[in-house]
Amino acid sequence: MKRSFWLAAAFAVVAAAVTIPLVASASSADTQFQIGFSLQFTGPDTTAGIFVAAGAIDDSGSAQVTNLEVIPFGHRDEGRLSGDQTFIGHKGSIQTTFAGIVRDVSQPNQSAKGTFEITGGTGAYAGLRGHGTFVVVADVANNQIIGTEEGQTG
Repeated sequence: MKRSFWLAAAFAVVAAAVTIPLVASASSADTQFQIGFSLQFTGPDTTAGIFVAAGAIDDSGSAQVTNLEVIPFGHRDEGRLSGDQTFIGHKGSIQTTFAGIVRDVSQPNQSAKGTFEITGGTGAYAGLRGHGTFVVVADVANNQIIGTEEGQTG
């Protein structure tokens, strides 16, 4: 009898240990999103273009960057990148702030990696918060910027 009880208890613990991660991973999948965007410079510290989002954020529309800043540092042709980005979709708008490191700042083709924070939104995105990472490549000579963001809401 004692052996049956301990076997049942052990089975319950194993079942709970397997079930809890499955439930947690299912809920985190509901908060993950990806955004792709294409931008062009519209001024010395602004860009504009389009975006497409999938996952927890499922929308598309226009995108703009303001307060864009690159501050060169070191001896390795790098710069500190920062700015504010707004995505204006069919369901509302999402405001973000970003920071990262640009490589090859003196070259016509550049790349950057960094992090972003969702700071607010309107419409369906009112009260939205989140964070993630981004990768951007830019052809400065031809005024083309392509980027992706991967993040999580909440």
